[in-house]
Amino acid sequence: MIEPTLKAVEILRRSEQGLCRPFLIRDEKGDIYVVKGVDGIGKAALTSELICAELGTRLGLPIPSYGLMKIPQPLIDFSATDGAKDLEGGPAFASRLIENATTLIYPQINHVETALQQRVLVFDKWVKNGDRRLTALGGNVNLLWSPDKGLSVIDHNVSFAMESQDDEILENHVFSDQRHCFDDMMTRAEHIAALDMALAGWDSIIGLLPEAWIYRDPWDEDSAISPTLDERLELLQRFNHDDFWRLA
Repeated sequence: MIEPTLKAVEILRRSEQGLCRPFLIRDEKGDIYVVKGVDGIGKAALTSELICAELGTRLGLPIPSYGLMKIPQPLIDFSATDGAKDLEGGPAFASRLIENATTLIYPQINHVETALQQRVLVFDKWVKNGDRRLTALGGNVNLLWSPDKGLSVIDHNVSFAMESQDDEILENHVFSDQRHCFDDMMTRAEHIAALDMALAGWDSIIGLLPEAWIYRDPWDEDSAISPTLDERLELLQRFNHDDFWRLA
């Protein structure tokens, strides 16, 4: 679950990987986090990150520790790091850096337990995350692997892509070989129960979101950032319909 509010003390550098190029930042306890700011990727993307981190954790996915990070303005103003202004705009989303981890590569897929492969596949369809593609020719997988910790599931800022079709989400998904498993009613029932339990915490989850992420104008409830929380919830509730489970 989410950590107490984190306070940044040092902006170390900016990542060269990923479209949004997150920042590596040290907090006051000396721990290093991968951090995305409001002005860098936007409020909707950060909302997706936090909701997915919470839902994924409730589903038992190996998501690194995460939290909201306050970054003092002087730290940004006097930073020599390229693009530090992207950290402005309010609380940032911070994910604990996994030491000695590398991006999962195609030959390592078989090292991941079948049940975990299935759960990641279902999760990505559930939250409409099409950013987990990997084939023998390469791709953008947003999964980490380390000999000690095994799999780590990261990066959900493009989730809740409301206009995306399910086929787009599943195409070349890193664990697409598991699609046939959901024809088994017992397997399907296990995942339905897990999704239901995770979504039961919805009110607690959205209670963690900073208001600065939800509204363009915090004093105007009609200025909700799209997709709204109601739209996101409606999307998530579709696992109750048989159509959702037609993965193959």
